[in-house]
Amino acid sequence: MKFIDEVNVYVQGGKGGDGIISFRREANVDKGGPDGGDGGNGGNVYFQGDPGQNTLLPFYYQNKIIAEPGENGKPKNAFGANGKDLIVKVPLGTMVYLDNKLVADVISEEKYLIARGGKGGKGNPRFKSSRNTAPRICENGTQGEKFDFHLVLKVLADVGFVGKPSAGKSSLLSQISNAKPKIADYDFTTLVPQLGLVKFYENSFVVADLPGLIEKAHEGRGLGIQFLKHIERCKVIAHIIDFGSIEKNPVEDYQIINNELKNYNLKLEKLPQVVIANKNDLEAFELHKEEFLKVYPDVKLIDYSALLEDNLDEIKKALWNSLELAKKELVEIPEEKEVVVITLNKKPIEITKLNADTWEISGDDVYEVYEKIPVISLDNLWRFNAKLKALGVFDLIKDSGVNDGDTIKIRDYEFVWNSDEF
Repeated sequence: MKFIDEVNVYVQGGKGGDGIISFRREANVDKGGPDGGDGGNGGNVYFQGDPGQNTLLPFYYQNKIIAEPGENGKPKNAFGANGKDLIVKVPLGTMVYLDNKLVADVISEEKYLIARGGKGGKGNPRFKSSRNTAPRICENGTQGEKFDFHLVLKVLADVGFVGKPSAGKSSLLSQISNAKPKIADYDFTTLVPQLGLVKFYENSFVVADLPGLIEKAHEGRGLGIQFLKHIERCKVIAHIIDFGSIEKNPVEDYQIINNELKNYNLKLEKLPQVVIANKNDLEAFELHKEEFLKVYPDVKLIDYSALLEDNLDEIKKALWNSLELAKKELVEIPEEKEVVVITLNKKPIEITKLNADTWEISGDDVYEVYEKIPVISLDNLWRFNAKLKALGVFDLIKDSGVNDGDTIKIRDYEFVWNSDEF
């Protein structure tokens, strides 16, 4: 499956159903009153973490997510049904951004509310009073929330395997976990992060094999810049280094990888590290190991051979102990997790001259009134005008030099201006 870790999606809550104008009409029933039902609420959109997914590929092909709308009201006070909530499965570790601000970080299998559905509109019985016993007033349902989100996936793993290409990361992952990564004798065999569940007695933890890093990966060389971000969520860094090949330089490889981690995120170098010396079945292994310990005498090396599959229990133990230590010390990498309160600024009410005798009114408050109150009855028209007057629309028109007889537009609704009537 193709690995996609960033994608843009459009998310919309379901529209609320419309209320209706209706009156009771039955044989042998005298003076039937208003009985228009309310519209149902639109469905919400939720994101839910799914440990079985590891790519945002489905959203690359289907990037519009719209919840079910509420049903319209019906006669005999029958309310419309609510729209069903839409629960969208996303990989654990999915971060949701709006205008470059983090609004949700899906790190568990709980449901995260992403977009609320609209409220259902009211039927005409809601407007019945002693002064108006037969109201011809109703409301449309409101629109659901609409957002253009940017999704970023950072794989959720306890331990991250890092190392130069062909160091043996995929081989080790396949031997200690349930993962089945691609293994071959050439560089950049692993092109996407691979996750595996490691069992250690009654305990378990998740390990990620990350594509091979090279020098200046943090500047965009190789595959590093694309996948370095996935290391940020790991609690332990495990270096897999080739100590057996005569042409390799383990000291230099170790320094390069640590330098890339440091340059990408200054906190990464502070995470607990486990260093696994691979290819102890080759002749150059002991020489390279001796040279490494001269430079780093305090670093504990775990001998390992992907060919012989030795010391696997010791590796699991070292990873688990380091993970326990990391949890106690609570070494955390900042990921812009500050609480973000998003305030969507409303567009002000404005009047624009389209031509010699046509004007257009715009503004979020005006549009809200227009969408909520359908001009389908005289009572609704009076209520619509009263709302516009309360918003100061008519005063704005008078102050803008609109002449009697000019046409005023609000979306697709038009009326002729007469200053004596407004």
